[in-house]
Amino acid sequence: MLEVITGLVTNAVSLPVNAGWVIFAILVLLLLLYTFRNMLDTFLDLWKIPITIVLDAVDVLAYNNPYLDIAACLGNLFVFWVLTRKRHHHHLAKIFGVIVATEALIGIWILPQYAFITNLLPLSTIMMFILIRKH
Repeated sequence: MLEVITGLVTNAVSLPVNAGWVIFAILVLLLLLYTFRNMLDTFLDLWKIPITIVLDAVDVLAYNNPYLDIAACLGNLFVFWVLTRKRHHHHLAKIFGVIVATEALIGIWILPQYAFITNLLPLSTIMMFILIRKH
């Protein structure tokens, strides 16, 4: 059986190669490497999503405890200001961090009449998805 496989491989390798197939194979390889790099960059940033989900849950729980709004605010600032990579939209991450931190404080501290809306909005997770997809 091994002789048959070796014979088939030897036959395939000894056939003349068309230059068009070589160029096509190189282009396909480059496209696959580019796609893999972009997917890996996205996967490397996805670890932040569970943190933002937890911060949104803390913001929901802040409806009964206003000090959880402060915890959500500080947590969001930490995630968006410290945990973002400097080479990918660092300024946009800071802007998103300020927006999400302000949204967390609107709950009880700034505009309590809108707390039922802002506490239920998962803005931290939405902004992190935007930030990950942006780069």
